[in-house]
Amino acid sequence: MALALGSAIAHAGWNTTAKRTATEGLPALWASSLAAFVLVAPLAIGHAGAAAGRLMLLTPISTLLHTAYAVCLQRAYKRFDVGQIYPLSRGLAPVLVAFAGAVALGQWLRAPEWAAVLLLAAAVALLMGEHAKPGEAVAGPGRAVLWSVAIAGTIAAYTTFDGFAVVELGADPLFFYAFGALLQLVLLTVLMRRRLPEGVAQFRRRPAAIGLLAVLIPLSYLLGLFATLHAPLSLVAALRSSSLLWAGLIAFLVLREPLGPRRAGATLLAAAAVVTMLT
Repeated sequence: MALALGSAIAHAGWNTTAKRTATEGLPALWASSLAAFVLVAPLAIGHAGAAAGRLMLLTPISTLLHTAYAVCLQRAYKRFDVGQIYPLSRGLAPVLVAFAGAVALGQWLRAPEWAAVLLLAAAVALLMGEHAKPGEAVAGPGRAVLWSVAIAGTIAAYTTFDGFAVVELGADPLFFYAFGALLQLVLLTVLMRRRLPEGVAQFRRRPAAIGLLAVLIPLSYLLGLFATLHAPLSLVAALRSSSLLWAGLIAFLVLREPLGPRRAGATLLAAAAVVTMLT
C-alpha cells in the first residue's frame, strides 16, 4: 500500500508539471525522456535477470503503449485543464484493468467493481455537462471526456501488460523500466530527428520542469511496478488512482485552475469509485 500510494503522489506531481510543458509539444517530451533515462540507466546495471532475453523482445510493446499514453496526455493538456482530464482518466483506468483481468485472466468483476463503474459513469455525466470555455465550441467538454477515455485506455493497457511482465514473467522492475525508457528515447529521437535543437533548448528554457519530470515519472512508475510484487494488479491500479485527489488539489492551488461544482463533484465521484474498488 505504501508503494502504491507513493506512486500516486509522484504521479499527481508529474502530471501537473506536464501541464506546464504541454505547449512545448514533442521537444519537451523528448527532453524529459532523455533526462529520465540518464538518471535511471545507472541504477539498472546488474538487474537484467534470467528472463532478460525474452523480456527484451516484449519491451517494445510496453514502449509503444507508454509512448501512446505520453502523447495523448500531452495533447489533452495542451487543450484542457488538468481538472478536466485527470479525474476521469485516472478513475476509469483501474476499472478497465479489472475488465482486462476478467477477459484475459478470468478474474471477473465483483459487486464493488460494478459499483465503481456506475460511479464513474456519473462522473462522466458531470463532466459532459460542464460548459465549454469561450472559444471552445469545438473542443468542448465532450472532447475532454473522449481524451480522458483514450488516456485511461492506454493506462490500463500498459498497467496490465507491465504487471504481467513483472509478476508472471519475472521481469526485474528496474531493468524493465530502463530498457523501455531507452526504446522510448530512441523512438522519440527518430520522431524528433529534424527538431533536436528544440529538444536540447528545453533544458535551458524549462530546467526545473524537465528535472521534475525526469525524477517523478520514473519514481511513480517504478513504485507501481514494485507494488505489483506484493499485491494484486487491480488493487495496485486502484490505489495508484488515488492520485486524482492530489492532482485536483495541486491543479487548484498551484495551476490556479477553477474548481467548480461539476469538477469537484466528478473528482469526488471518481475518488469514491477507487475507494469502492478497494472494499
